[in-house]
Amino acid sequence: MLKVDTLFEMFAAELFSHPLRAIAALSSLRRGIAAFKARLADKAPLDVEALPANEELLDYIQQARDAGRPVHLVTAADLRIADRVAERFGLFTSVHGTRDGVNLKGPQKAAKLQQMFPEGYVYAGDSSADMPVWRAAKAAIVVSGDHALHAAVQSAGIPVEHAICDRGRRRAIWIKSLRPHQWAKNLVVLVPVVLGWHDTTSTGVVQALVVTGLLCWAASLTYLVNDMADLASDRKHWSKRRRGFASGAISVRDGLLLVGILLPLVCAITLVLVPAAGVCLLLYVAVTLGYSFGWKRIPLFDTFIIALLFTIRILIGIAAAGLLPSAWLLTFSMFFFFSLALAKRHTEILRAEEHSLKKLAGRGYQAGDQSLTLAFGTASAMGSILIVVLYLVEEVFARQLYSEPAWLWCAPIAIFLFVSRIWMLSHRGRMTDDPVAFALRDKASLGLGLFVAIAILLAL
Repeated sequence: MLKVDTLFEMFAAELFSHPLRAIAALSSLRRGIAAFKARLADKAPLDVEALPANEELLDYIQQARDAGRPVHLVTAADLRIADRVAERFGLFTSVHGTRDGVNLKGPQKAAKLQQMFPEGYVYAGDSSADMPVWRAAKAAIVVSGDHALHAAVQSAGIPVEHAICDRGRRRAIWIKSLRPHQWAKNLVVLVPVVLGWHDTTSTGVVQALVVTGLLCWAASLTYLVNDMADLASDRKHWSKRRRGFASGAISVRDGLLLVGILLPLVCAITLVLVPAAGVCLLLYVAVTLGYSFGWKRIPLFDTFIIALLFTIRILIGIAAAGLLPSAWLLTFSMFFFFSLALAKRHTEILRAEEHSLKKLAGRGYQAGDQSLTLAFGTASAMGSILIVVLYLVEEVFARQLYSEPAWLWCAPIAIFLFVSRIWMLSHRGRMTDDPVAFALRDKASLGLGLFVAIAILLAL
């Protein structure tokens, strides 16, 4: 009936709110899965009202009630969770769930139903674990997009009263959740390679390209972590509630397994291929996880972390290409990306006010904070431009790295025009996407980038 597994939803909620307590809860598995469910039900916050439901099945249940058929909720979820779900929908004659150390699943559920309804029953289920229940039933209601499950029910000779195919476009949803369109951000890794052209070797270029690819996968996996951490707030958001995990289109269990296996693997491969870049990638992952586990709820510090993540990308590029770190570049990165991150928050605050919300769900910002984000964001943008000017005067012109360095004055001009445009759109509430992702699709921003590239070539 729900599109999510409440057990994994509770574990994820506990993991991202109290990670040590969630890990400690795993010890209760020694006393059985029922004890584990009970411990999570005691501690883990779960917003039952926001959990996505299978509307087609709910309609079928309502039709059954209207026809005079009693409907009972019998689930392997902890009884306390089942009671809250039943209260939400108000459709059930009785409610039964896991309690007193008995996991009401598979054979245990079949025995329970046979005891309750010796004259027979029709059961709605969605997995192979329900086969013992269906074998003891008069008929089955199969709620699944898994054709193998449908075939197994039919081959077992179980009459199918109704079938609901809840398959959806899982592959497309997974791809969207991994956010490959955000990979363009990781081109920041190559910025030190381009700016340090006079010190870059062919081996360094190849290593930087390989590490960029590995960073793309690591970033996608951390996006999954962030989505699982944001489940409660995303389900209350006007647009984010359609995301894969929030909508129930993909399960938290699958997300935890995928991240748990692939993220350590990607980090290990990077460490083996380019150890220095691997260490920087580990730092990137650690900071990203810190952001997902709680730092994003601290206003201003959350945008500082986003700027830091972009700066770590630059460090990854420096390490992969074997270059020396530039204090000018790293300082510029912090000011510039801090400003862009605040531009996104600024728009979100304005949009929240449009929807009569007093604060951003899952964030520490409140309605009325737009004056604060505007002040800090524009000041940081101007600071980044000042750093570029000082870099040109103190470093580039002094070292005579370019034959026609005057062309490089185009860079601060372009940066000024770019950040001014970003903040103008943000203040108008039109910056609905990440500013970096927006810039990669915006013709004016791309034109400014081409302008700077031509200026650098002329300076050479």
